[in-house]
Amino acid sequence: MIAGYFEIYDLTMAIHFSLNTGPVEKVLKTLGVDYEPTKELIDFRDTLLQDGEWTTRMYTTFMNELGVMAPILFPIKQKMLDGMIVTIEESLNISDEGLQMIRDRFIQVFADRRLKVSHETLLKMLLEQPSEVARAIDTIDGISADTIWFINQLLFFPRTAMDFLVANTLKILKLYEKSGLRELNLKTIRNYLENQSSQKIKDAFSNYLDYYDITPDESKPLYIALQNSVSHTNSGLMTYPTFHLLIMGLEEVTQDFSGRIPREVRLQSLLKMLSDETRFRILKRLNTQPVPQKRLVEFTGLAKSTISYHMGLLFKSSLIDIDPFSNIVSVRKETLRKAAADIRNLLAIKEKKL
Repeated sequence: MIAGYFEIYDLTMAIHFSLNTGPVEKVLKTLGVDYEPTKELIDFRDTLLQDGEWTTRMYTTFMNELGVMAPILFPIKQKMLDGMIVTIEESLNISDEGLQMIRDRFIQVFADRRLKVSHETLLKMLLEQPSEVARAIDTIDGISADTIWFINQLLFFPRTAMDFLVANTLKILKLYEKSGLRELNLKTIRNYLENQSSQKIKDAFSNYLDYYDITPDESKPLYIALQNSVSHTNSGLMTYPTFHLLIMGLEEVTQDFSGRIPREVRLQSLLKMLSDETRFRILKRLNTQPVPQKRLVEFTGLAKSTISYHMGLLFKSSLIDIDPFSNIVSVRKETLRKAAADIRNLLAIKEKKL
């Protein structure tokens, strides 16, 4: 397990917050997390949303929807070490050889997790049936026209796609710097990494795994990337062909998961989530079949932002899994089984005391 700081992920989290402020804040408030966005984050958000250029809209949309692809679009070129800090500029230094690697890795993940075909099949289709690939991309649930445009560019015109990506990352970086958010995040993270043991990060990750009842495949290396933009939020554990990655808020390390969360606390949170009628309906629907979030919007008739809020709560209560690549939502039935067992055990303990 290696823990460090990859600045591009902090920028990605800031973009995500900017486009989803309401649901993010509402989820944390409902969970009782004392979170107040920094002045710098609010300044960044306001400046970003006021930028009316179509390139900014396209860039922020696909970075919000395809943020899970950031480790592929912005690969780390040097050996990973504990406490490593990789700046945005370092992530953007992409050679022709690096571009080919990015495209190949994107095709591998995109084929398996979005189009549900083999890597070899997609490569063959790109050569022999490009129009079929384009049509398949058009039918993917849960992504916008802007994201579809970028995917097509990366598959068919990779240099154009990466030039667009680099140019607009540098453009957004200027807003990030002007707001003061970059300086704040770098200073905060660097201070933590220089003055605290990496073991504290690893202990927090262990508590995170215990809370969510996750057992990662130990045959793949695991990387933890800190972020400070939304310091009480994480990405969820993401699994790629050759590694695992968790983007973890700094205050999750220092506060939320600094100690093991008692079973009773976890159970109380879960029961609170189940007491809401909308979330209970969603779980019953998902129990029949996993579906994309878009289908849940149609099923409930609620706004996309409202569904995002409920998804955030259910996910943080370990009641659902959200595949970050396909956006498919499924029930974590093992969580419900363990909760039922916990209730029986706790009631049995109380009965003995009486």
